[in-house]
Amino acid sequence: MSNSSFSQTQGFSAEPSFKSYEEIKKDKEEKMDDLAGEPVKLNEAHDTWISETVTLAVHHHQSERGDLPAHFAFFLMGSAGRQEQAKFSDQDHGIVFEGTDDEHQDYFLGLGAEIREGMAIVGYPRCEGLVMASHKRWCHGVEGWKKQVDGWIEADEWGPFRHLLTFIDARTLVGEDELLEEVKEHVFEQAGRGDVLKRLSENTAYLHKGLNAFGQLLPEEKGQYAGSMHIKDVGFFPYVHALRLLAIYEGIHASSTIERIRQVSEKHSYVKGKDVHFKNLLELRASFSKKQHAYEDVHYVPVQQLSKTQKSELKSALKEGKHLFQHTKKIMESGDF
Repeated sequence: MSNSSFSQTQGFSAEPSFKSYEEIKKDKEEKMDDLAGEPVKLNEAHDTWISETVTLAVHHHQSERGDLPAHFAFFLMGSAGRQEQAKFSDQDHGIVFEGTDDEHQDYFLGLGAEIREGMAIVGYPRCEGLVMASHKRWCHGVEGWKKQVDGWIEADEWGPFRHLLTFIDARTLVGEDELLEEVKEHVFEQAGRGDVLKRLSENTAYLHKGLNAFGQLLPEEKGQYAGSMHIKDVGFFPYVHALRLLAIYEGIHASSTIERIRQVSEKHSYVKGKDVHFKNLLELRASFSKKQHAYEDVHYVPVQQLSKTQKSELKSALKEGKHLFQHTKKIMESGDF
């Protein structure tokens, strides 16, 4: 099969839309300020920039290593997988391909490295935890992925469970989604067992405190972000963690927290309406986009600069998130499914 026809079957054009990673970076920088305040449009743009980067990376890699040897899916995880990225976002991605690791892993690890470097140029910092397709842990054939997932579950340890929870948020951006879906079917079948769900819940036990006993907001007291609240840990994570566990339990493959809320609430009434609070958190973070100049900035909101309405919405979101998280943990750890 020729380069052109093989590429087209995986959603690639014969030629990339951009000639260089620097051109994609320029496009990103020129459009970011207009998009950063609108979470939905911003995440659609992130998808476009990353997809263009991957397309260009495939083009470069094929010119150096030859034709793609098999169909593959490039997928995103973390906030990118859930479509909850802020103005600044690092890399969290992987690859699943047809065939065995012995046959094709070396080729796709090389592609993963090209993607990693391309994304870094475009403005997505490399993941410090190495959750990238250039690392063997995150680049396998379908059966290789299944074997690794089984190993994570059998290990019954915090580290492997963390990898498993990260993978649950995977979403195909480029390539053959059927490959990722086959692995996800296996993951949900294995992770959906009551004993595994209980252990996964126990491994997502820590909840940062955002309100004191009097219902007042608790910002950071020291350091660069004194007076600001870590909205990622305190606000987003209770929703993200709870809905991920419920998605595993219900076999829901959607990666977006908001979509998970919509689907899960059909069977769990206590989840209904939580999407409103989660959207408020996304919009609150986006409202400070013009004051966010580095990756860490997007995780904080300055409490004293919040309007009365924003403070009220934030308090409600924190209370509802805490209730959602604690109730979900109680269900998962009781074994009363």
